[in-house]
Amino acid sequence: MESIAELFKKKEYYHAFQPICQLPEKSRIGYEVLLRNKAGIHPEALFTSAKENKMLPELDAHSLHYALLTFFHSSIEHKNELLFVNIFPSTIIEDTFPGFIQKIARSFRPFLTQIVLEINESIMEGECWSEPIFTRRIAELKKLGFLIALDDVGDGANIFGKIEDISPDYIKIDRFFSQELSSSLEKQKTVKLFVDFCKDAPQLILEGVEEEEDFACASLLGVAIGQGYLFGRPGSLPNE
Repeated sequence: MESIAELFKKKEYYHAFQPICQLPEKSRIGYEVLLRNKAGIHPEALFTSAKENKMLPELDAHSLHYALLTFFHSSIEHKNELLFVNIFPSTIIEDTFPGFIQKIARSFRPFLTQIVLEINESIMEGECWSEPIFTRRIAELKKLGFLIALDDVGDGANIFGKIEDISPDYIKIDRFFSQELSSSLEKQKTVKLFVDFCKDAPQLILEGVEEEEDFACASLLGVAIGQGYLFGRPGSLPNE
């Protein structure tokens, strides 16, 4: 059986990049990087299998490393553009994580303030949030210069407590709230609640924007950053 490192080297595992844009101009501020594989296995199934086989930290680490290599060492420059990279809380609390992230920090030092580590508040990883080491490691990441995003907000419990615990630089609202936003007063109220909450900091990103009318509604509500098929589907970097 091939190792995870070999699968990345052979490009059996690779990355797609989805634009993240400023509203209302639709000007790109960066990308979210998404893990893909030639076998066509759904990424969620891939990560679930890795977790069951106690290989999630290894998959997470290699994915992060190769994503950064692809983006910052590509044939085009990404001046001031952000790269949002997913990472699991269970990876962050691993004993090997400090040594790994120090190597990443040394290798990508000029770009650290462009790297946004996206932490998913999934139920699968819920137990990690109560570990004191988790919030300590987040603080250490921020000291190194990394930015932090809280992903899929609105899909879990005690979200405001989590925001207070880790003080993220970005909050990404779950795509549920962007779908048919223009015709749902309840969703508009929730999005406006987050817009007001993020008036000073952190910055708010609305995920899953696909329709012009929902984009227009989000802009009117004060959402400053969006992501979704309306701005571009995940794919290769331009001129890659």
